[in-house]
Amino acid sequence: MSGQVSPEQSGMPQWPPAPQPGQPQHTWSRPLRIDMRETAAGVLALIDSDRRFERLLRQGLTPQQVAERTGEEERFVLTVKRMMDRGEPVRPETPEELGYRRFLGQISSKEMMDRLRAWPYTFGRIRDYDGYERGSWDDIRSLRSDGLLSDQEYDELEAITDPMPRPPRDPLPWEKGWQPQ
Repeated sequence: MSGQVSPEQSGMPQWPPAPQPGQPQHTWSRPLRIDMRETAAGVLALIDSDRRFERLLRQGLTPQQVAERTGEEERFVLTVKRMMDRGEPVRPETPEELGYRRFLGQISSKEMMDRLRAWPYTFGRIRDYDGYERGSWDDIRSLRSDGLLSDQEYDELEAITDPMPRPPRDPLPWEKGWQPQ
């Protein structure tokens, strides 16, 4: 990861957009940018914490030793250990994480976009009647709707993913071919 990057250096669009002259300033609520910073920082803190637990566990420390060394509760360390024991990846990198890291200035826009251009995207789909199975492209759509990707960045990534195959859509109960799952 690169060092801290200022918002001006990152090339990230201003979020939320500055109010236009004549638009009212709303003072009764906290600015969304502060809420988004708190959200991004909180998500990244959990990711970094779990990855640190994994690193220490792989070095041979016991869950109790990891908890003592990090100052975290042992139950959180045990959750990571159980994931490792089952062979599950611990907090694999996601497009959302890259967007948050760029938003907080931990990586540059160039680094984020280089990595997102090469991402092996998956696409969400409706499962059965009321379930939705998320794909990594859903992270890109969320970053855009949260104002963390510019229209130009989104359009560039969309052009890359347009030719990619999409999963088949499951029929809904009122459609021909529906079967209970």
